Amino acid sequence: MEKLISRAKRYKIFIDAVSKNLQGKALDKEIRQKAEQMSDEINNGNKNYSHWAKRKDRFYPTLVTHETLPSDVYESKEDSDSNYYFKRISFPSDELLNIPGTPVSYVLNEIEKFWGREKFFTDLGLVYKRGVMFYGPAGCGKTSIIRMIATEIVRREGIVLSITDIERDQDLLLKMREFEPKRSVLCIFEDIEKFTEQKNVESDLLSFLDGEKQIGNVIYMATTNKPDTLEDRLLKRPGRFDLVVGLNPPVEEARFLYLQRLFVGYRTDAEIRHYAKKTNGLGMAHLRELVVSMVAFERGFDETVARMRGNIKKTYKMSQVGDNSQATGFTVGFVGDPNKKSEEE
Repeated sequence: MEKLISRAKRYKIFIDAVSKNLQGKALDKEIRQKAEQMSDEINNGNKNYSHWAKRKDRFYPTLVTHETLPSDVYESKEDSDSNYYFKRISFPSDELLNIPGTPVSYVLNEIEKFWGREKFFTDLGLVYKRGVMFYGPAGCGKTSIIRMIATEIVRREGIVLSITDIERDQDLLLKMREFEPKRSVLCIFEDIEKFTEQKNVESDLLSFLDGEKQIGNVIYMATTNKPDTLEDRLLKRPGRFDLVVGLNPPVEEARFLYLQRLFVGYRTDAEIRHYAKKTNGLGMAHLRELVVSMVAFERGFDETVARMRGNIKKTYKMSQVGDNSQATGFTVGFVGDPNKKSEEE
């Protein structure tokens, strides 16, 4: 609040100075509007209420209201009075380039197709929704890819909700749909297996995805490191997660481009090409650690790679990070499915 008041005071000083210099002449409309806005912020800064919120025949004192929820990334919270609300959250991620062997373009294209087909869903009497599941070993870029997609959703004026509490999130989304029925929504379930560890929570999750209180104009996007622990009723029932994308360690060209971006100014392309050839089976997170270890801590390449490979636990029923005999790139569908489509560029 102190920062807000300080900023507002600076604007007021600026406006006063401009007014004096113009000797009473009309100020630029944009400047006047900014001054009025900052004045309102100052005046409301120490208040608990400034507007009336109407519900049927009742009026409740409240602060500034918004007709629409600003496009951003949120998670649900509960205040001390048991009221649910959306809270903006930061969604930081190391930059992931749209490079060969990653499904960024493929998934973005599928999502773009979905957003353009509402009429077909409506004509068929179907809920306008889509589900995408990313699975694979830790460190292969699942979270980074989802965050790139989330950025795209926000860019198109949509809402991104990081799911943390099924009941609370569903309640807020249903309320939002009462006055924003067409708003694009992306719901993110990171490590979805944590929602299936308790039967009552798993039941709420299934209801959230396609129960009687489900919403439309929504994409559900989930990640898991443990697909073998998830029940078929969650993964393979049509209408829940229709697109399943398996992420394997990146292909050589992807490793080169990623390392090239991180090593810029510290290693030559020839050196980076050598590193890319010798890091088969390592994920994006391992490549990032490789750069940190070599540049920040001045450790050798062989030493760092040996340490990272030694730290890998091979417990996944999928391609293994660190196992250079396994596939790279990504797949559409679970490994072992007869209709699996392999994608490596």
